[in-house]
Amino acid sequence: MKSKHDFPSLNSKQADGIRPNGIPYKVLVVEDQEFQRKQIKQILESEKYEIIADVANGRDALKIIEKLGGKIDLITTDLDMPILDGYALLFELKNNLKYPIKVVFISDETTKGVVEDLVKMGALDFILKPLQRQRLLERIKLAINR
Repeated sequence: MKSKHDFPSLNSKQADGIRPNGIPYKVLVVEDQEFQRKQIKQILESEKYEIIADVANGRDALKIIEKLGGKIDLITTDLDMPILDGYALLFELKNNLKYPIKVVFISDETTKGVVEDLVKMGALDFILKPLQRQRLLERIKLAINR
């Protein structure tokens, strides 16, 4: 029985972070700056992506990836980080772990050559900081659907 306060949903769009079968995409956020890490998480969680972990360097990311057996849909990573940077993380993923995980870089401006190298190595995108919510969500959705 409907009450007089049951309003129809005006937002019929399903969140981008949810697969057609209702299961959220799993994302690992790798970023050494805590504020940036929280910002990326909040933006992705607003579209119902499941953030399985957020870490400050590539070495910690590799530990999580191995622990989960690669059951991750997407990694967002900074390029410049201590201990193991994003470049080395991508190299490890593509050459040693062999998990089919999509990687998107979110980093400060860099040279065209570095971006080209990352794409040749298998990165799907390179998003420049500072972050803009709509651009980040659009580019992540494109990467997930590739």
